[in-house]
Parts: sequence; C-alpha cells; structure tokens
Amino acid sequence: MSLRALLAAALPAALLVVVLGAATPAAAHDVLSSAVPAADSSVSGDLDEVALTFTEPPLAGLESGIVVSVLGPDGSEVSSGRVRVDGSTLRKSVDLTERGDYTLAWRSVSVDGHPISGGHRFTSAGLVVATTAPTTPARSTPSQSTESPASPAPSTTTDASPSPAAAAAPSGTGAAPWVLGGIAALAAAALVVTLLLTRRRAGSPD
Repeated sequence: MSLRALLAAALPAALLVVVLGAATPAAAHDVLSSAVPAADSSVSGDLDEVALTFTEPPLAGLESGIVVSVLGPDGSEVSSGRVRVDGSTLRKSVDLTERGDYTLAWRSVSVDGHPISGGHRFTSAGLVVATTAPTTPARSTPSQSTESPASPAPSTTTDASPSPAAAAAPSGTGAAPWVLGGIAALAAAALVVTLLLTRRRAGSPD
C-alpha cells in the first residue's frame, strides 16, 4: 500500500479523535438544573435562603471560587454569610423582606475545572403582616342593686284633731241666741198676760 493510501485511510480516524477530544471538555461542564427562587418567579419575603442545584457537585478544593450574590430592589447586597455546599446544591442566606425585584448572580467551578456563571431576576412580595380585627372591649353592665332606695321616714308629727266637745261647740254656740230669744219672748208674753189678768180682776166689782 502506498503512502498516499495510508494517509487517506488514517485521516478520517484522526479527525474523529480531534472532534471527540474537543467535545469531551464541553460536555463535562456542569449545568444549573434548578434554582430557588426560579427565574422570573415571585416568592414570599419569608424565604431566608437561595438554593442553586447543578448537574454535578463543584470541583472539590476550589470552594473559594464559588460566589452567590443577591441584590435587592435598591441595588444593595441582601445575602449574608458564606456559601454552603450541600452535594450539588449551593445555598446562601438572604433577606427578602423588602418588596420588589431582586437579582441573583452566581459563579462556580465545574467538575472539569472550568468556571461557570449565570444569574436571573425574581420578585419578592415582602413580608405579609397578619392583620387582626380590633377587639371591642366588653362593656361592663352596672350591677342592679337589690336594695330599694331609702324612703323618707314617716313624720312623727300628728295633726291635733279637735275633741268631740270642741267640735260640737261651734254648732251649740250658733243655736244659743235663738233659744234665748225664744225664752225671752215667752217670758214677755207671759208677763203681758199676767198684767192683763191682773187689771181685769182689779176693774171688776166684788
């Protein structure tokens, strides 16, 4: 076999090796499989951490190159503490109590040693304050006293009623003049009769 024939037969194999060799590192890059909060989602302000889950755990020994950052509605950093690596999940504490839009950005090290990064936005509804209906204080009903109101003591002063004799006195006094007049008239008539009889007797002969 000639040299030209050997090169023609080896060329396809060499190209295949080059292609496979270039594709292997790219295929080894880790990919973000899920995130809490998810992109363009709305969450409650009670959420106290973000979680990023990848297809593979980050490269061991390069945890210092892992970064998770969350910016609040005013652009200030609202994440705190260090990034916690839990298998293939990265976690970090956050404060989402303020209502508004947030930006989550991350950077990690793929298992093949290449850095990977990404980010997205989400919305926090803020803290939901529970409102309670105002309670109406119970009105105290005044206790009804069983004691009857004190009535004034009856007066001990009694009206002096006239005695029967005193009551009869006015009627007796009113009739006395008529009785006395009648007696006087009778006495005068008797006197006149007596005088007439006396004169008659004196004038007649013996």
